[in-house]
Amino acid sequence: MRTRPAVIAAALLAALALIPARAVAATPTMTPHRAVYDLELDPSKGGEAMNDVTGRLVFETSGTNCDGWTVNTRFVTRITGGRGSTINDLRSATWEAADGSAYRFVTQNFINETLSEETNGIASRFDDEVSINLREPEQGRFSIGKSVLFPTQHVQRILAAAIAGEKIVTADIFDGSETGRKVYATSTVIGPRREPAGNTGRPGDDVLGRLASWIVTIGYFDTEDAEATTPSYEFTYDLFENGVSREITLDYGDFTLVGELSSIEFLDQPACGK
Repeated sequence: MRTRPAVIAAALLAALALIPARAVAATPTMTPHRAVYDLELDPSKGGEAMNDVTGRLVFETSGTNCDGWTVNTRFVTRITGGRGSTINDLRSATWEAADGSAYRFVTQNFINETLSEETNGIASRFDDEVSINLREPEQGRFSIGKSVLFPTQHVQRILAAAIAGEKIVTADIFDGSETGRKVYATSTVIGPRREPAGNTGRPGDDVLGRLASWIVTIGYFDTEDAEATTPSYEFTYDLFENGVSREITLDYGDFTLVGELSSIEFLDQPACGK
């Protein structure tokens, strides 16, 4: 199973990056945190070729809205089928400048503790293009369109749109996955604002219980397939005002994983420039 840790992590937080093209009433604020999600196969959504899939997603985000944001992600899944079990261990470390001018990414994929894929590179934004300097899996330089967003830019735009009452966000994004050369077209549907739920006894309620949220669904489309009418996969999650999420659903078409926040630690946020 191929997953995309940079996108998943970014979709669980909001960063202060580029100001959206449309003015909004409020600027989203990101909360540094370390979160753990437990995932399992949704039996009602296919997956006939698999007897079971379980997983754990761990990520930590830190930084400031002046210096940029670091996101470290680890996504481990155990897939059990007729031929036994496979453990897929996906690790990602990214840094994104707060103004969207640069993005560094390193992703490693281990299968049964053996490194199978590695991607490493730097993306730099200029007035007329975004330039990619790729180090792994092979060295090379190439350019993508200037309007392409990095992951936290994308989610910042989604959160800003939600706060402004907008329902649809479309954007092309680059996260360094898929050998570091892939750009995905995305279409995001934002549900109605949900008022704070108070203390329901769930992880993070001391903070999340006081915040509004929205159900967000993002479809990821292959830009290399001009005839594609259905997304390569869909990601649904509840997005709180501080960028944290508590429930996630990953729909890969032939099977679906559902996950829930099992623990969260809110981290201190240093002042800008310190």
